[in-house]
Amino acid sequence: MVSNFRLWSFGDWVIDCVSGWLVLDLPALYARPPVEELLSVLNRLVLAPISWEVEKGKDEGVAVGDPPGLSKWLTGIIASPLKWIENDEVKEVVWEAASTRLAERCGRTAMPSQTRTFRVPLPFSQKSVNLSLREPTLIADNLGLKTWASSYLLSKRLALLDLPTFSPATAKALELGAGTGLVGLAAAAIFKIPVLLTDLPDIVPNLQHNADANSASGAAVSVAVMDWRDRVDEVAPEGEKYDLVLAADPLYSPEHPGLLVGMVNKWLRKGTHSRVVVEMPLRDGYSSEREDFRSRMEGVGLEVRGEGVETGVDDWGAGGEVECWWSVWGWNGDCEVCSVKALDDDDVGLD
Repeated sequence: MVSNFRLWSFGDWVIDCVSGWLVLDLPALYARPPVEELLSVLNRLVLAPISWEVEKGKDEGVAVGDPPGLSKWLTGIIASPLKWIENDEVKEVVWEAASTRLAERCGRTAMPSQTRTFRVPLPFSQKSVNLSLREPTLIADNLGLKTWASSYLLSKRLALLDLPTFSPATAKALELGAGTGLVGLAAAAIFKIPVLLTDLPDIVPNLQHNADANSASGAAVSVAVMDWRDRVDEVAPEGEKYDLVLAADPLYSPEHPGLLVGMVNKWLRKGTHSRVVVEMPLRDGYSSEREDFRSRMEGVGLEVRGEGVETGVDDWGAGGEVECWWSVWGWNGDCEVCSVKALDDDDVGLD
């Protein structure tokens, strides 16, 4: 039995009758293929970032797949001296392309830097805004350099939430642990208010790059370092606080609920129209952190104004579907600081 019988071919592409996938014929290295042919094939093997827009079960026609033996072929190029190519600089280009194609197929942590484009719907219309975010190669434990499923889900949900009307002239928003900045950039495009994106020092340079790359998508966006452990007990002046505080996928350790709520309590403006919007995955083993977060939020005088569970997809590890919990919080009616002064809309920066 022939395990890889080809049904038909056209150009460099063939249909594999067994798998039903469209695959690319690989030039044999022993035949010393021209460098133009090698680079052409390597360029067509580029793996684009996984799209999170594909509808489940939607038939996209013939699938494009990797040729059988691709990893061995790429490794062969990397190991080959490519003696038939005389220009050393061109050899480096071929080796680099082969190494990159191999890395793209070795999981998210091995992938080179990539740019994803996310489509975020705008409120009260059929229009959307495209946000292009660079995700550098993941190193050490800098997981903030990746866009997570909960961030994308929250960015799409913002336009659907029952939130107060924020005045572009006076209101402002803060994103805590912004990562690649998707949620905060979406808020700027949707609400047309200034947004401050914050994260740790190692994350901020890429965050600034993404803010600059999407500067035409909404209101003014700025970037700053914010370590949740710094100046925890410092009281922020009311005029420096924010009407909207955002956070996505913020809990990774038992100490994070306390640190996160500490930042929320410090930076959320004390007013009846102020809101906190958070989304986080329902990861196994983190239920105690989620309950701690809820308890601490209630402890500082905040109450849930809306919540729900939704499903998204991610490309971390084996990838697949991820269930996420979103919640909207506001100061409760018994919060003493909310009744100190009858704050009107001008005071809180809202219409």
